[in-house]
Amino acid sequence: MLLDRNSSVPLYHQLCEILTSKLLAGEFKPHEAIPTERELIEQYGVSRITVRRALEELEEKGFIKRIQGRGTFVQPPRVERTLARLSSFSEELRARGMVPETRLLTFQRAPAPAHIAQALQLPESSPIWHIERLRLANGEIIALNISYIRLPSFIELTEEELRQEVSLWTLLERKGIHMSEADKTIEAIAAEPEHARLLKVRKSAPLLRVEGVAYASDGTPIEYSIIVARSDRYKYFLHIAR
Repeated sequence: MLLDRNSSVPLYHQLCEILTSKLLAGEFKPHEAIPTERELIEQYGVSRITVRRALEELEEKGFIKRIQGRGTFVQPPRVERTLARLSSFSEELRARGMVPETRLLTFQRAPAPAHIAQALQLPESSPIWHIERLRLANGEIIALNISYIRLPSFIELTEEELRQEVSLWTLLERKGIHMSEADKTIEAIAAEPEHARLLKVRKSAPLLRVEGVAYASDGTPIEYSIIVARSDRYKYFLHIAR
């Protein structure tokens, strides 16, 4: 593909499309360095500003990662989750040959806020488990997962269990609770300062927020969850038929 200098499409966008085609065709492998800014300037006969804007667009799409002082590297494919069936984060990763990892940030018993109590069909301020975790794929931070868990009084959770078991749902299944359905909403948001710090992205970077309730096989709402995921490393897939 060549740049069309007579086109109304900006040169930086044309260059971005050319590089995208090369990446999708496998000309550059994951974690491999792509040509430097100087090499791209010489190869395509464009300005440094044009090259930088093209690379910025590629980075926003999640294709590359620029590391100051080292170069620009190809990102591995995004983590893809399907909306066609109910599965945990860990199950989805393992099904794709990836290694899930969890870092526990918060584990406490706390009164349920009003809107969460309502979603979990509990009286306001009922004690629930509040759990916050970072979710990783192949060692890379992908998402922040905030869970509010309703459990019968005779079922306990411990911090040690959560540190040993990467999947919360697997742990609950061992305790006799099986998730069977869920209601979810998905929206695009801008990274707040705390999100940016935890997910290692810039402030106001585009993120995906997935929020909803998961129900046990008897219809009891068990988990109110909020997932804030990096949109450059995470996407959803949905097949729709008419």
